[in-house]
Amino acid sequence: MVKHPRHNELFDAVFDRHFPAHPADSGPSGIPLGSTDAADLAIASSDLRTLAVNLVEAHAGLDGDRRSEGHHLQRAYRGADLARMMSDARRADPSLSSAELRARIDQLKRLMAAEVRARLGPPDEDFFAGPTEDIEFLNASRAELDRVREAVRPLARVMAARLTRKRRSLYRGRVNLRRTVRQSLNSGGVPFDVSYRRPRPHRPELLVLCDISGSVAEFSLFTLTLMSALSAEVARTRSFVFVDRMDEITDLLAKTDHSIEPWQIMRNTNVVADDGHSDYGAVLCQFRDEVTQSNWGPAPTLLITGDARTNYRDACPGALEAISRRCRRVYWLNPEPRAEWDNEDSEISTYAPYCHGVFEVRNLRQLLACVEELF
Repeated sequence: MVKHPRHNELFDAVFDRHFPAHPADSGPSGIPLGSTDAADLAIASSDLRTLAVNLVEAHAGLDGDRRSEGHHLQRAYRGADLARMMSDARRADPSLSSAELRARIDQLKRLMAAEVRARLGPPDEDFFAGPTEDIEFLNASRAELDRVREAVRPLARVMAARLTRKRRSLYRGRVNLRRTVRQSLNSGGVPFDVSYRRPRPHRPELLVLCDISGSVAEFSLFTLTLMSALSAEVARTRSFVFVDRMDEITDLLAKTDHSIEPWQIMRNTNVVADDGHSDYGAVLCQFRDEVTQSNWGPAPTLLITGDARTNYRDACPGALEAISRRCRRVYWLNPEPRAEWDNEDSEISTYAPYCHGVFEVRNLRQLLACVEELF
């Protein structure tokens, strides 16, 4: 039933809900529910299943308003005070090693999670976590962002192979009439062999400009990781990041094997000039000067990622117009839902006329589809 390893965790959770383990109703050795001694004794004697039931019963708050599984499980963890239990169990049985106690605590947490699932009953629609590729960048939890981060590099390798096959099987080109007629002389004018003008696939010089302020920072890092991993498919890639000032991180990406962390960017770049709020107008003016003064080849392709929220500062669309004239293509990837574009300080429609494409990219699936379409 499970077709991909990434769904194993979801399968285990659903299985535990529908087929829960039913431990004994009484605590170990008849000790009443909620007793501190019972918790210590259960840890030391490995009777973890009964302990898990007791702790969930005492602390998860399942008798009141039913909320999410994570909410009740965190209440149970806090009420159980697992660190204290581990310390008390070590005093109760000094022969237990730290590694063994940690393993028992991990097992206890898994049993508590299974008990909470069983008590909550059949899962709601919101329980089912969708595929990693569908996690929305701006609404993701830290755990979900970690899942996306782990998925970017493998997916980038798959996409690189896909793009390579795409280029190899690229259209045969238009018919070369002159060569076809010349070759048909040997067959009395019958064009048995048709010749084609085989186009040379364009491998663009790529410039990536990413907003790393606020909630869009993670999205930009995913884009940088993906584009760096695809560097074999472009002639040259240079990467820039900004908040209210722009700085280049091409060499920094190479040093970190194209898998960079936010703190590495903030420590090794100078992207904050004033108050730490994004300033698209100032950055685009700085980038325009960089483009016009640098020797970047005849026609680079520019990829901009960000929400185009200017914090009510001057958007400077003329700067992007000048950049667009200098570049072969300009594409803008926006992680916000399209319904929120141009609300409040969003200036995406101000910049759109100077872009060859503006795309809504809210998750990894859309990011991969967009990059494959563009390149």
